[in-house]
Formats: sequence, C-alpha cells, structure tokens
Amino acid sequence: MTESPSLDRVRLGRGLRFLSLRMIQKTGEVEQFSFSNGAFTLLTGPRNSSKTTTLKIIDYCLGDRDGVAEALGAAVEEKYQEVRLALTIDSATHTLTRTFTFGQRGRVNVDNDLSLQANELSDWLLQKLGWPQLFIPLGLNPATAAQLVPLTFRTLLRHIYRREDSWTEFANKEQEYLRRAVISMFLGFAPQRYETAEYDLGRAQRELAAAEAVYRDIVSNTDDSVRALVQQLGLPPIVDTQSLEGVRRELRSRFDIIQAKRESLTSEAEQAVRSGSNVPGLDPGLPNELERASAEAASAAERTAALQKVIEEHERSRALVESDISRLHRLVDAVELFDELPVRICPACEQAVDPERPHDAETCYLCGQEVSGDVRQRRAEREERALASELGDLAEAISHAREDLEKARLSETTAAARRTQIARALHDTRAARLAPYVSALEDLATDAGRIEQQLAALPALETIFSRSVAARAAADSARQEVDRLLKLSSTEERTTSHITSRCAVFAERMNEFVTSFQTRVWVEGSVTISADDLTFYVGTRPWHDSLGAEARVLFFMAYCYALLHLDRDLGGQACAPGVLLLDNPFQQGIRVNVVTEAINRLGDAANKHGVQIILTQSRNATNISVPHSEIRMPREYTS
Repeated sequence: MTESPSLDRVRLGRGLRFLSLRMIQKTGEVEQFSFSNGAFTLLTGPRNSSKTTTLKIIDYCLGDRDGVAEALGAAVEEKYQEVRLALTIDSATHTLTRTFTFGQRGRVNVDNDLSLQANELSDWLLQKLGWPQLFIPLGLNPATAAQLVPLTFRTLLRHIYRREDSWTEFANKEQEYLRRAVISMFLGFAPQRYETAEYDLGRAQRELAAAEAVYRDIVSNTDDSVRALVQQLGLPPIVDTQSLEGVRRELRSRFDIIQAKRESLTSEAEQAVRSGSNVPGLDPGLPNELERASAEAASAAERTAALQKVIEEHERSRALVESDISRLHRLVDAVELFDELPVRICPACEQAVDPERPHDAETCYLCGQEVSGDVRQRRAEREERALASELGDLAEAISHAREDLEKARLSETTAAARRTQIARALHDTRAARLAPYVSALEDLATDAGRIEQQLAALPALETIFSRSVAARAAADSARQEVDRLLKLSSTEERTTSHITSRCAVFAERMNEFVTSFQTRVWVEGSVTISADDLTFYVGTRPWHDSLGAEARVLFFMAYCYALLHLDRDLGGQACAPGVLLLDNPFQQGIRVNVVTEAINRLGDAANKHGVQIILTQSRNATNISVPHSEIRMPREYTS
C-alpha cells in the first residue's frame, strides 16, 4: 500500500479527526485500530469481517441512544465490555468511552472525568466544535411551524457518516426541513437562516388571531350580560368599569343615607316604647299582667303533665295487679285439677286400686296412712282477695286523677287564653305606639334591600368587564408584538448574496468532481443550489428527478468531495466537519472502475487538505492509487 502522511504531519484544520478505536473484550483482551497513520484510511476485508461494525462502533461512541444489541449486534454485546474512541476536536484530544454494563449503557464518559447521557453528548460536541446550537422550526415554513426542535450533532453526523444503505439519498428517512438545516449549518449561515423573526412572527400572528377571536367573543357576551343585569336590577346605564365605579359610589351614598334614617327612626321608636306615655284606651300595666298570665299558664301546663304522668303510673300498676290475679286463678285451677286425680294402679305391685273401698276420711285410701288437707288453694284465694282490694283502690285513684286532669286542662286552657288575650292587647299597645314609625321603616328597609341587591350584583359586572379588559389587553399586547416583529422583519438585513455565493462555491466543487464522469455515468447538466430553499438541481430539475441510481451514487460522491473542501473554500465561515465515514460505496450497481476513480479523487483531496476519510470496501486496496493506510479486518464478528 502507499502510505499517506500521518495526521500529526498534515495540517489538521478545524473539525473532527478520529485517532484510534479500542475495544476491550470481557476476557480483558484489547483490540485496537489506529486511524492516525494517514488522512485516508481503508478498512478492507471479506464480508462479515467487522468493517461496517467498526464504523457503527465509532457512531455509537458519538452518542447513539439505541441499545448495544440494536446498534451493534448481539455478537458485539456478547464479546465486548467497553469501547473507547480517541479523537481530536480542533486539534484538542479527547476520549469517549461507552461501557456495556447494565446501568451505564445510556451514558458516555468523556476523558474519564465527565459522564453524560447519550443525548447530552450532542451539545458537548457542538460546543467543542464551536458550532451554533440552534432550534429550528418543525416544518418547511417557519411562519406556520407549531414548535421548534434542536438541530443536534446526530442529525449532522448522518451527512458525514454515509452508511451503506444511504448512497442514493442525503440521509436515510430524513425530513426535508432537517436536510435544509444541515446544509445551512455546513455552509455557515444557519444562524442567519433560523435566528430571525420569521418563526416568532408566525407564532405572534397566530397568537394575535386567537386573542382577537377571544376578545370579540367576550365583548359580544359582555354587552348582552351587562344589558340584561342592568335592566333586571334597575341600575343606571353601565358601559365600562369607570361608569360602574360611578354607580357603585352613588348606590353606597344612597345606602348610607337610608341607614342613617333607619337608625334615627329606630331610636325614636325605642324611646317611644321606653317613655311609657299613655295611649288613650290602652292599659299601661299590660306587660306585668302578661308576665303573671304566662306564669299561670306555665304552672297549669306543668300540673297537667304531672297528672298525666300519675295516671300512666296507676294504669301500669293496675295492669300488674290484674296479671297477678290471673296467675292466681290458674294456680287454683291446677290445685283442684290434681286434687281430683284418682290413683288406679298401685305403684309398687301394679294391682288395681278401688277408691270406693272403705277407708277413714283422714287417711289415704291407698296406703291407709293419715293425711292433712291441702292449704294451697286457701292461701291462693286469700291472696286473690287482697289483690282484688288493691285493684279497687287503684281504680278509685285513677278516677280521682282523671277528674283532677280535666280540671287542670280547663285551667291550662283558661290561662293560655288569658295569656293570648293580654299578649294581643300588649301588641296592640306597642303597635299603637310604633305606628308612626313602622310604615317609614318598612319603606326604608325595602329601599335598603334593593340597593344591597344592586351592590351585590356589581362585582359580577366588574368580573365581566375585567374579562373584557384582560382580553383587550392581551389582544393589544399581541398586536404590538406582531408590529414589532414586522418592523424587525422589514428592517432586518435580507441580503442573500453571501448565501448565494456559498451555495455556488459548494455546487462548483461538486461540478468539479462530476465533470470527468460526464460521458460515462453523469448526465448532462451542472449542479446548482437554490439559495432560497437549498434544493439541489441538476440542470433545470431537482436532483432526484434528474438522476438514476448510478448517477445518484456519483452525486453523493461529489457531495462528499465538496464537504472535504469546505474549510479550504469558505474558511471560518463554514462549519467544516473535517472527517467522512464512507461505508462500502461499491455495492450500489455502479461500475467498479468509476467507484475506484471517485474514491481516488476523494482520497487525494483528503491528503491535500488534511481532512480525514475512513472508508470500507470488501476489495483489497490495490485499486487505490492515492496515498492511504490500510487496515485488514479480522473475521471475528458479523457486520
């Protein structure tokens, strides 16, 4: 192979350069690939010899958020425990480490002193590269975009890491608004393109339209609601918060006047009641009589209640006596029943016994022994007579208690009637004394109640007006913001000459590359780039409409060629990546000799300008004539 100058002997320039890749196996064995032996490095070897996997590991170290198996394959996950990528960013050396152990897979260790989440590495890389960290509209039209999304390093990486399956498109499954943002970033005018008032103006115009719609709706509802409340409550005309405050002051003044009149009349009425002045035809001693009558009515009511309680107790006692008498009756009946029960069989010998055989009256006709008479019946009869006497006493007591209850009820009725009569007379007396004030107080109370109701409704009206005021203020604020952004947009520098010139420089580099292929693969027509929407044209038509599969591969070879010259052509004005990862450009249907020539031109540019290329191919490197370093890959795990 022809050795290319090592990276430490060429002008590194700005951007990324990859120095080495270390892979630590679970057994502790270390595999290492060095990319610092030349600007152009070839990874060669047969299929399934880890070429593509090596590029994927580099990509994984740069912040891939997929799992190890998804990103690199199960074989890599099973064999290795850690991978380390040494790189330079603007000549400063760093090491990125990804560990495959659980709990650490989603993190990237930077220089062994900074641990970042995989998605946080993008900001770190952009900062180190000195590239702007931008948020771009989610959509082609900034004025109608609903939100902003970050332009990450991972999005940019898709254009400098050309995977085996993306040789016929800018990046696999990439949205058009992202492609434009990436081109803008590489050519150095992304801040001017995206840090403008265009997105803010579109958002402000949408907010203004929404605020004006809300204001119109609130104003319409406000007018109807205020008109209905004013008419219902009999309020003076109210059109805004100022007139509402005037009505509130007027109502409070009237209410204070009414309250003063009520207090004055109430004081006079109380004085009239306390003065004791005689009213013709009315007794001034009625309050004392009412007090005595109330006491008599209360006493009568208590006596009535006591008598009712006595009667209830007598009734309960009588029920108990009657129950005892009933039990005694049953006892006597039982004694008589068992006394007459004859003995027919001898309990000892079971011989029949004749009760009619001769025996003494005081002896047992069965055994002949002397017996005494049964006294239980006589005792029960004496107890029954005593209870009958007690029952009569209770009946007499109940009768007397009921007579007393009737008298007590009559007395209670009489006392209550007298109390009512005296209370009515007292009421008439007081009404006669208060008559001159009652009518006026009732009128004042009515007026005060109406004013209180009107005052209570004013906060609701105030809330209605405050909603209208707030909606109007929001609409005015949104309108001012739109006016400000329109003014900013009109006065903002819109010169696109530098954008056009940078697009032209980039397109010319692509044309320089494809010129030599005009009669073989390339079609007629030059590459141009529209400065407005960054669409690539070949001739007069967009590139994807003009090119077939073979020409598309050559188109993206030319795109890579132009990226290699960014730092040389645009200097500090561009965001030059400084490195390209190209995975197997041979398997795209294009002729081998054409691909070989294109690779040689890319390698020559890399060597001249100190830009790094890492390219994989299954062929050996004998077809590559420009200086390069070759790494023959072992057949150890599938790609």
